Amino acid sequence: MIAELQDEITLLTPPPPLLNQKKIAADTEALWEWVSTAAGQCQAGIFSIEMLVYGGLLPSRLHQATEEELLTRLFRLRELKEAYPTFKIYAGNLIMRTPHYNSSEEEPDYYEEYGERIFQWAWLKDKASREGLEEGEEQELQRIDQEIPEEVITDYSQRREKNVAINKAVIQLVKEGVIEFLSIPQDDSAPYGFTALDQKAVVKEVIAQRLQTKVHMYPGADEVGCTLLARAYQELTQQRTKVYVYYSSVHSAQIIPMYEDRPLGESLKAHILATNALMVDRPEEADIILAVNTAGKVMMEAWDQEIKDITYSTFRNLRSFVDQIKQWTLEGKKVAVADVAFANGGETELIQLLDDMAAWDDVLAYAGWNTNCNTIGTVLSTAIIGKDTDQQEMIDKNKIYHLLEGWAYQSEVRMKMVKEYLPTLGASYYDFNGQEATINIEMESRIRACWTDMMQQSFQKYHLEQVKVYSPWHRMFEIGIDLRVGAEKE
Repeated sequence: MIAELQDEITLLTPPPPLLNQKKIAADTEALWEWVSTAAGQCQAGIFSIEMLVYGGLLPSRLHQATEEELLTRLFRLRELKEAYPTFKIYAGNLIMRTPHYNSSEEEPDYYEEYGERIFQWAWLKDKASREGLEEGEEQELQRIDQEIPEEVITDYSQRREKNVAINKAVIQLVKEGVIEFLSIPQDDSAPYGFTALDQKAVVKEVIAQRLQTKVHMYPGADEVGCTLLARAYQELTQQRTKVYVYYSSVHSAQIIPMYEDRPLGESLKAHILATNALMVDRPEEADIILAVNTAGKVMMEAWDQEIKDITYSTFRNLRSFVDQIKQWTLEGKKVAVADVAFANGGETELIQLLDDMAAWDDVLAYAGWNTNCNTIGTVLSTAIIGKDTDQQEMIDKNKIYHLLEGWAYQSEVRMKMVKEYLPTLGASYYDFNGQEATINIEMESRIRACWTDMMQQSFQKYHLEQVKVYSPWHRMFEIGIDLRVGAEKE
């Protein structure tokens, strides 16, 4: 959808059957055949190293491949660069995450029983080696050590070692000039444990190779394709978009968002730099203004907005934030809204205020989904590529899609359905009980109702021709929408 904002961008993507299906790995051989053919038609390529090497992100946490097999797949990129010397390769590669909870939804089967203890075991082992443990922690480590089967720790540790080896090998390809730019986003962060240890090893390698300008590490993950698209576009068109950041609170930059390990302001700098954009100090200097809606002090989950912390009001003035956005749009400035006040969904009050001030039609881009950095990377990339477009209907469709999915579904519909509707079908968050089609229809009905109730001043020239909801991973966490937006008849 972002690529469609510019006529000059032609984006080639593999047919969906070539990609992985959740835990089922993609056929890396068939995928490489597609890549080999497509590369000859393109100026640049955006690669998920997980897809190329392991057959997908989830398969990268489950595979039993040898290090030699993995490196063979990775080093095909050398062959591609030799065949097409002017072809620019942009890549994303994650450090394998370590969730702190029991769930095998996206991890090995044994994580259902031992996940929390695996995380805690590594946390305590790492802390013990770096600064020592307190008495209670030593006893806890001994207990967990006895409770986790040795074969579980062995399997998990060996896979992580292979994945770190791949991380280092990818960095070597940057050193050789095969890869133009490498993004290493983190979708799971903690001060101690497996992920922290792996991150330390990778950072050490980047510094040793003096590649800090070509290898960037920062929180995020799901948005990385958008980020690399924006960077490739800017480099191919020889531009650096100037970005002015406007926060909703004086504390915004210092907030450490849920699921992340550093102040929001530092992550924002990293994402702007990763897209090859440039931060500026005054709105007058900017090509785009990035309006960042944050919590006042304490960040919460989006589905808890009805009981939101008082600091959303006392440490933040949302009315002033929206008023300034409206004023800038009246002056013809291009304003994109990153809605990160809550985790896992947009803020209803913000959506309402922007509608009350009839500001939505003039906003350039919006996102408010999943983590802080997922949202920031998405909306920033959309704004960079969309700032000079004449595809106004695509700009509006992009905003509508994100409002339907990131706000209406994630914040308003999802948990109400989980609590009130799914039990009537004998279904649950991860088990649809054979009622997926019925559940998707109910999602669509509720999303449409949210939209109709909320949008009283905005998007009046459009009507929603189709809002067909589907559940790609057969659970409530994420949905897809086949969206058709039509011009309203006179």
